[in-house]
Amino acid sequence: MEIAEDADSLRAQERENIIMNYEKGHRAGLPEDMGPEPVGIYSSIDRFGIVHETELPPATAREVKQMRREITRKSKWMEMLRQWETYKNSKKLIDRVYKGIPMNIRGQVWSVLLNIQEVKSKNPRTYKVMKEKGKRSSEHIHQINVDISKTLRTHIFFRDRYGAKQRELFYILLAYSEYNPEVGYCRDLSPIAALFLLYLPEEDAFWALVQLLASERHSLQGRWTAGQGTSCSQTQRRPPWPGFHSPNGGTVQGLQDHQEHVVPASQPKTMWRLVSLWRLVSKLGLFSRGPASRGAG
Repeated sequence: MEIAEDADSLRAQERENIIMNYEKGHRAGLPEDMGPEPVGIYSSIDRFGIVHETELPPATAREVKQMRREITRKSKWMEMLRQWETYKNSKKLIDRVYKGIPMNIRGQVWSVLLNIQEVKSKNPRTYKVMKEKGKRSSEHIHQINVDISKTLRTHIFFRDRYGAKQRELFYILLAYSEYNPEVGYCRDLSPIAALFLLYLPEEDAFWALVQLLASERHSLQGRWTAGQGTSCSQTQRRPPWPGFHSPNGGTVQGLQDHQEHVVPASQPKTMWRLVSLWRLVSKLGLFSRGPASRGAG
């Protein structure tokens, strides 16, 4: 009995230490991260925010062309946002999402696509309450802390241990584990939430995760089931996704069928992640879809 009490006491102290490190912020991580960033670091950051080991060369002609294309697409997206009621269920919207949403308006577009402001206004205190509850009692706090230390660490936003974005990510994952106990916490959630934080404020990123996983329109929650604390169980085969069609006629199920041939049956988790990633980036317009993306869009 005494041993169990000692173990509980140690666990509680570890929880307090983890929370204190995030609340203390970047200074808590300095010994591990070797101090402040060198002055010249910004010459080695690419346009996506990734920090490289050496100074970057000038942009290639192809990269310049891509940046110009993004400027053109931005003006078209802004026009579409101004007439959202007209475009929100249109094929034009689907086509443009698949071509890729320009980075500098990605947060704005995601907010509309995921209906973030409406759901946030209907739940004005929910995030704060779930965040505090997670700090007090989330059973996943230790695994969340470990996973955050490995999430997007080459990105300038997440480079600092216990820095501002790592702290926001920590709070979001804690809050979500309490908000949706059916899923709780899975390792795959950390990079997804971090991706949202690149373009959205903290609370908006939380609701984006909620909407993507649990809303009727986007629901990805069926791909996760409550597991053993460190990651959710994904080793059992899942039923096919409801019809989710790409603009060019393909389906996620078709891609899944293809992956079953090229990924060994002994690696169902790998297959699932490949298909899930394809679905996620397609929904969020992160990447172009190939030759078709060269159009004016």
